[in-house]
Amino acid sequence: MEPMFGHSILSDFMLAPEFINLNHGSFGALPHTIQKVYNTVTEEVERNPDHFIRRKLGIHVAEVQKRLAALVGAGEDECVVIPNVTHGIFVILRSMAWSEGDVLVHTPTAFPPIQRNVNTLPGVNQDLPKLSSFHLAFPESHASILERFQTHIRALKRGGSKVVALFDSIVSCPGVIMPWKQMVRICREEGVISIVDAAHSLGQERNIDLNDVQPDFWVANCSKWLYAKRGSGLLYVPKRNQHLISHNLPAGLRWLEPDAGKHTLSAFASEFHWNGSTDVALALTIGPALDYRASLGGEDRIIQYCHNLAVNGGRRLAEILNTEVMDTNGELTGCMANVRLPLSTQILSSPDIAREFDRQLFEVHGVYASIYRHNDKWWARVSAQIYNEISDFEKLGRVLLEICPDLEARFAPGRSEHGRP
Repeated sequence: MEPMFGHSILSDFMLAPEFINLNHGSFGALPHTIQKVYNTVTEEVERNPDHFIRRKLGIHVAEVQKRLAALVGAGEDECVVIPNVTHGIFVILRSMAWSEGDVLVHTPTAFPPIQRNVNTLPGVNQDLPKLSSFHLAFPESHASILERFQTHIRALKRGGSKVVALFDSIVSCPGVIMPWKQMVRICREEGVISIVDAAHSLGQERNIDLNDVQPDFWVANCSKWLYAKRGSGLLYVPKRNQHLISHNLPAGLRWLEPDAGKHTLSAFASEFHWNGSTDVALALTIGPALDYRASLGGEDRIIQYCHNLAVNGGRRLAEILNTEVMDTNGELTGCMANVRLPLSTQILSSPDIAREFDRQLFEVHGVYASIYRHNDKWWARVSAQIYNEISDFEKLGRVLLEICPDLEARFAPGRSEHGRP
């Protein structure tokens, strides 16, 4: 019998029962059963580190990669386990052979560490490539994004220069779904190399089917929505592009097969086997995470619950705040809702206001969602997970109704921190 979702399943997770977590999208939340598996694997490793790392690790990793490949609809020799998305995109960008006239298209809504890697790339590569920002300001329809994206790409194409486009499948902040599959198609039709930051896709998106979509590179985390330990991710590189990435960064040691003539890992996957001491047990929680999800009823049941809760919870939160949800026709919302806060547009982002939001949410009220400013407005990105219910959104709404007037008085232009002119 499938378990009930909501507060009744909260005990499956390691979260403090008195804390309301509405920010699953940032760091995930770990089920007790996955922590137990991790502890068991760690103990096995430590009983004989050499034997495990030299003789067993590659075999276990190959099985993980096989299961991830099945999940995303890709060849198992096209998927490798990596620590996180930032690492994977760093490897791709630094492995690319950049020439005069090449262009890297990026978005201002990229995850900040990704944006920093983009911005520092020309400085370590003889001012190559040229950077081109594709502007995004939400809410915006998928149709509008696609039309503008194609126009942007076509305006950049010239001569024999290379154009590479880096974009999200699901933007981090705002937490909105992008028409990434259609963007990949546009890239393919226009001769542009596509890199998809899919940090939020695994566990939040169904029917990924990379064999059909055919991105040039696709990178995902397993620790956000998939319930694996932090420090586990997936890099997909189709065979046609594996020659572009000769090794991991930093380069390390290839897997030495325990038995001569046996090929547990492909030549490409072997390059990602070992590039220095790390916690090898992290990646081996991916399989158990998939098993746990199957025991809950599988991907469809989990994602449908979270999506419905994001839609209904976001609507309820907007009602309480008397504001709006960042969505026009429902196509932007996956398992995260973005709800406008009742704060003046004149209040700008600052470390002080960020710290005060965190202090009040964490220390005073025991509930948390990601607060950010986008397109001249303040928003809450609220993650919906199987351990959440509508009442969690309502609690957040009551808390924000209390916090926002106080912050308005303290941080509005022309006022001191204590609210006096």
